[in-house]
Amino acid sequence: MTLIVGTIPCDRVDAAVEAAQQQLAAAGRRAPAQRVLALLNVSHALLSRFVCRRAAADLNASIEAAREAERLVPRGRPERRGVTVRLASVLAVRNEPEDVTFALDTLRREQAGLRPGNPEHAALDTMYATVLAPQYLRYRRPEDLAEALDRVERALPVLDRATTVTRFNASTAEVFTNAAATARATLATLLVARSGDPDADPADEQRIRRLLEQATRLSPVVGAVGDTLTRTHELQSFDQRPAAEAAEMLSGFEFGDGDRYLGPGAGTGSAGRGIQISGRYGTGSDLRALDDGIRDMEAELDDPTRYEADRPSQLATLANLYHLRSRTKGLSGDPTAGADRRQAEQLAGEVLGLGRDSQDEARVVLANCKLDGYRWAGPDQNALDEAVTLLRRATSGQEMAPRLRRAVRSSLAEALIAKGFRDGDLETVDEGVALFRRLRDGYVKGSLPHAVACSRLAAGLHLRAEATGFTEDRLAAADESRRAVAELTGKSLLWAYDTAVRWADWSWRHERMADAGDAYLIAVDLLNQLVRAQLTRSMSELVLGRGARGMPARAACALTRRGRLTEAVEALEGGRAVLLSAALERDLVGLTAPEHEPVRQRYLRAVERLRELQDRAIQDQLGTEGA
Repeated sequence: MTLIVGTIPCDRVDAAVEAAQQQLAAAGRRAPAQRVLALLNVSHALLSRFVCRRAAADLNASIEAAREAERLVPRGRPERRGVTVRLASVLAVRNEPEDVTFALDTLRREQAGLRPGNPEHAALDTMYATVLAPQYLRYRRPEDLAEALDRVERALPVLDRATTVTRFNASTAEVFTNAAATARATLATLLVARSGDPDADPADEQRIRRLLEQATRLSPVVGAVGDTLTRTHELQSFDQRPAAEAAEMLSGFEFGDGDRYLGPGAGTGSAGRGIQISGRYGTGSDLRALDDGIRDMEAELDDPTRYEADRPSQLATLANLYHLRSRTKGLSGDPTAGADRRQAEQLAGEVLGLGRDSQDEARVVLANCKLDGYRWAGPDQNALDEAVTLLRRATSGQEMAPRLRRAVRSSLAEALIAKGFRDGDLETVDEGVALFRRLRDGYVKGSLPHAVACSRLAAGLHLRAEATGFTEDRLAAADESRRAVAELTGKSLLWAYDTAVRWADWSWRHERMADAGDAYLIAVDLLNQLVRAQLTRSMSELVLGRGARGMPARAACALTRRGRLTEAVEALEGGRAVLLSAALERDLVGLTAPEHEPVRQRYLRAVERLRELQDRAIQDQLGTEGA
């Protein structure tokens, strides 16, 4: 937010604050110029400590020190510009609407007296863009993005020239160096924010990396921000990459919940590292990470001394964490998943009640909670209608990033198809299917998101065929499923398996034995790969619960009826081998519990050790990718 924030390391801020306050006390009986300098040093030290600890008292004291310094400098004095700009930058950190207005007006007024191309003019351009960047991220106003990009692009070459000039005043040289680093970090932030927009430049990706590398070299303070920003951009842009690179990048990150049957909540996103693209279920890292995040955020929100400029956004984030934890628990059948979902609904409702920022994010969380809890034969049928209304409202707003809005539209398409199927409203079903088609066509062919979008579209077409009963609709659904399975194979074991099972079961119910045989044959092979990919028996049990019961027999029957006897035997024996092996392991583990408690305890300790090693491997991998 300012060129001076964070220049004091966190382990030295207390000493810096104490030294600045002593300097201020000593300057009380001296010239006003010395007192102004001491006040600015106090403001700087307090602001640095605020950045480290987020204490509201430090931020308010920093603002008051800057205000007092401005009052001591008479109007018309050349020194007043620097003091006024310092006050504007500190107020921008507080980020209240009136503070942002004051900061932008001040920067605009002070810049009017400077010649374009002057280093000071460029530094003020950078500060102006730095104030506008979070406004664009919050409100998504195109004019904010355009002006911020124009100012920072104009400032960069001027600041680069200023950093090459030898200066006798070391502090002045540091200001221009920090300004050049901040300009690069701000420009990278803006480019990441606009990624996914129709007017985004394809060359932005390489430029973002280059800008952050240059900023880190100029000012190590920017380094930590650069690492986070790089990782964020990689996760946002993975859908434009080849499948192998996307799978490697997303290793340890779940793309969707992989529900086999399209319905409310299917594939609308899940906890971060639950199921890898390889198909391996996570261990305890998911819940532990979510537990830690929820605990830390609740402690911050409950701390009366802590300052949060945007409390609704914090509450919306906390609601999303609870929702993700409910889904993660739901994967293993944890009975407390419902309590987390209700807590997420309550927090999202609180954000909506505040009527301020993050309204669309709260609507999305609330809608997804309603979809997760919806049952076709349940008593609360209004939940589906409410979810559709919430998602329509969220997708029509401008607060969300383009990529997030695309994910929300996927949820809306699923909800529309489910609602239309329930009500017998073919127009609503067609609206959802058409939305899925547009989303699929927006992804790069051959990428993982394109393949997943094909799977979701196929699921929607299956429900449409159920609603109409027309032969052409059944053929279209089968063709789309075939394409989805072919595209997903080699990209995501879990999505490919779920899509194949859904296609196979649907074909079996409608006595399309040729399609059922092909789909079941693929599903049996993927089931074997999925079970082998798991690290522990409990994770294998989760895989076996995904439609495996009776599947080998149905596969053999369908293939036999089509005269494919060799493949029928292979499918039957291969599937039975997987299920029998799991049953034997289940019996052996059950036998060790009552009679051989020491053996059971050693087994449990070994499993926990395996979990720790896997978690450590995931963290090492993420650290390597970040570097």
